[in-house]
Amino acid sequence: RMMWQCLFAAALAALSPQEERQAIGAVRRPMCEAIVDEMHIEIAKHTLRKDGEDDVWETVPAICLAIVQNYTLVRTAPPSRGWLLDKRAVRLDDLEPGDTSPADFEHLLLLKKACEHYTEEWQHELSGAMYTRTAAGLSANKIASDLCDDV
Repeated sequence: RMMWQCLFAAALAALSPQEERQAIGAVRRPMCEAIVDEMHIEIAKHTLRKDGEDDVWETVPAICLAIVQNYTLVRTAPPSRGWLLDKRAVRLDDLEPGDTSPADFEHLLLLKKACEHYTEEWQHELSGAMYTRTAAGLSANKIASDLCDDV
């Protein structure tokens, strides 16, 4: 556990606050799309609409665990030095110890921070949209195309 904390601290410490803000801003749209996709899966998997919107509301901040498990934040090469949100080929928890590399953990805390920033800011909108639009049978792609234009 200590090794993980050291890796996380090192990954986060490498960026200035300005670089963190730039990264969070650069992935707003793809983060919205990823959150909608992961929430769509969780709502269906756990039938979260059955007791009303409260369960969906509570899932919004919790969805960041799924984002960290299923996505990675990548810094592009110079000269652009932008940021990309990429879907992992294999969930982070499913990686075998010998199959991991430092790149699997690079910017992990920043990814979590970006997700939390987004979910805190848009919890009400996400919860309402996901509750009503999944009930209407809309796909994750359709919900994201409608919702994520406003981010």
